[in-house]
Amino acid sequence: MAHRFIVAGGGTAGHIEPALAVADAIIAKEPSADCEFLGTDGGLEKLLVPQRGYRLRTIPKVVLPRKLTLGVIAFPVRFISAIARTYREIKDADVIIGFGGYVSTPAYVAAYIRRIPIIVHEANAKPGWANRLGRRVAKITAVNFPEVQESWPHAVVTGMPIRSSLANVRSMTEKDKFRNLNAETWGFDPKRPIVAVFGGSQGSSHINNVISQYIEKDSSTQIIHAVGINNPLPAARANYFPTPYFHDMAAIYGSADLLITRSGAVTCSELKALGKYAILIPLPHGNGEQVNNARALVNSGAALMVENAEFNAEWLEANLSKALDNASHFMPQLDSLNLQAAEKLAELALGLVKR
Repeated sequence: MAHRFIVAGGGTAGHIEPALAVADAIIAKEPSADCEFLGTDGGLEKLLVPQRGYRLRTIPKVVLPRKLTLGVIAFPVRFISAIARTYREIKDADVIIGFGGYVSTPAYVAAYIRRIPIIVHEANAKPGWANRLGRRVAKITAVNFPEVQESWPHAVVTGMPIRSSLANVRSMTEKDKFRNLNAETWGFDPKRPIVAVFGGSQGSSHINNVISQYIEKDSSTQIIHAVGINNPLPAARANYFPTPYFHDMAAIYGSADLLITRSGAVTCSELKALGKYAILIPLPHGNGEQVNNARALVNSGAALMVENAEFNAEWLEANLSKALDNASHFMPQLDSLNLQAAEKLAELALGLVKR
């Protein structure tokens, strides 16, 4: 009988991509395994999960109100409804693997009630409330940042699961040829610096506006820009290639000299694993985890960090040359922790089944 794994994580690529990497690793180790995903109808998982060949089961999205509003009154009813729906969806699952976010909380509660073993993976340097709850009922808690283990002493440091295509970028032998082919596809000169810009999986209107204003001042910088699938797509022009979404991140990491991006946990882990230099603009919302994520790269000399409110066309004009110069002289200290994380989590999940 095939083992059944339910992977809970959705909303943004920060939750989905590591989950997909782990599912791929499980199937690679046990081809007969059945991996399914738990998400919502409104998240990016609706696009990414079916593209990768996995079934997506959806539950209602329930957001914990951060302020005292009428939503506080409705929250308990909606949360219980989400748990009830999840309870039905995870029937006969052997293991639940949660990556945090709105979907994971009802998954943890429903799995605990059904006595299904739980694995929690915490990606951020500052854990979110869903995983703070989940680790209390989990059989195994895995973390990305070693410093989280100091407050969660029973956690296993696995790093961040990275998609296999990015691991191939690091081991590629013909990197110049790869870069040249991608640059020509974008209409760029491979002998000149290339800057890749993306504001997280959903894009960022603020970053998009800054880039739009910057290229009006300086149109000589070669920029490839993912604006977000729900944002208007600007017109392409000389030295500027806009696209809704970076579906091929291997091409971006393997070709760009500098990245300008948010400091989500996945992005920071990918930057570290591939030894790329970046300008990081932490998202000004949430519990401050993106500042913590970025600070680790800044302290290692791998990034410049700028607050969202300070990031504008004038700042970029004053600092882009410095960042490109830093990138050209950056000597990364590479490690393989993140490249092996998906395989490690797959082993932990399969180990729970064998127990």
